[in-house]
Amino acid sequence: MIFVSACFMALLSAWLVTRLMMVWAIPDVPDAVRKLHRAPTPTSGGVGIMAGTVVGLGVFCFYFTNVTAEFSLCLAVSLAGGLLGFWDDRAALGPKIKLMILVAITSGFVIWGARIEALPLWDGAIWQLGPVLGGLGTLLWLLVIVNVVNFMDGANGLSIGSSMVGLVFLSVVCGFASFANSSPAFQVTIYGLISALACCGFLYWNVAGGRIFAGDSGALFVGLTIGTLGVWAGSMGVNPLSIATCFLPLLADSILTIVWRARQRANLLTPHADHVYQLAIRSGQSHLYVASLYWLATALCGVVAVRASTAGDALISLGFVLCLLPLVLILERARAHYLAILPKQAG
Repeated sequence: MIFVSACFMALLSAWLVTRLMMVWAIPDVPDAVRKLHRAPTPTSGGVGIMAGTVVGLGVFCFYFTNVTAEFSLCLAVSLAGGLLGFWDDRAALGPKIKLMILVAITSGFVIWGARIEALPLWDGAIWQLGPVLGGLGTLLWLLVIVNVVNFMDGANGLSIGSSMVGLVFLSVVCGFASFANSSPAFQVTIYGLISALACCGFLYWNVAGGRIFAGDSGALFVGLTIGTLGVWAGSMGVNPLSIATCFLPLLADSILTIVWRARQRANLLTPHADHVYQLAIRSGQSHLYVASLYWLATALCGVVAVRASTAGDALISLGFVLCLLPLVLILERARAHYLAILPKQAG
């Protein structure tokens, strides 16, 4: 009953604060080619996600006080990222300054929080990373996932909706791990589901017509929520490949786009509209249609992650590969298709 109340308060608080931000927030003006909206739209709706998560976790912790230090540290790091994003929404800090601050925030988590120091590759085959390589790998994961969520936050509901779906499946994976190993991974389950409900409260206002955007406040907060919860879960024995599989569509689009832009000798720090989802919308597909495809792909990957997580490291690795290969094929074929038709539409 306590958990249900916490989830309800997270949903309600996010819904209400997001609605208030529609009145108070600074509008995002479509002043760049990469932006897919046409009219000035309130941004920083991520403040609603932050508020919903804080309220929901606060309700839960008020009654359940036996939480580990990582619980609070994950929230603190995510809030720091969200506040950085809110600052960027208002002041446009620029990618280099924002990246430097993100490195500082995530480095603090790696130093004082959990780290992933082992990567199971197959049954009986574990890559022992150690504290140094494990710390660097953990830092890389945090920086990658927070930027991925931010990069993909250019269509109504796509990034936050896919993150919400991924958080639900990550929570289920951690729930099974907690039951099987008697570990405190159930705390990640609680945290993840409350965060997912907070995302849902925001999406009510965002999906239908894009009445408000998450902004960097939402993208950085949600990205660091995923990142820190993933590290926390991994430090308690959850296979990191299961964690990555839950968010694989977002990761695949972003990483493939970076590779494509590098091959085109483009500036990787310059904002652009080269992601597959952006090409699809520029070619005439609706925001909701494109977002729903990513939600579905995330859910399918999540099902694989949950099923494989109960069957051993070999199937987890196999499931990761079997999800990744079709995503690479589909995304690259879609990129080629949209790049071929966009010049014709422009002409």
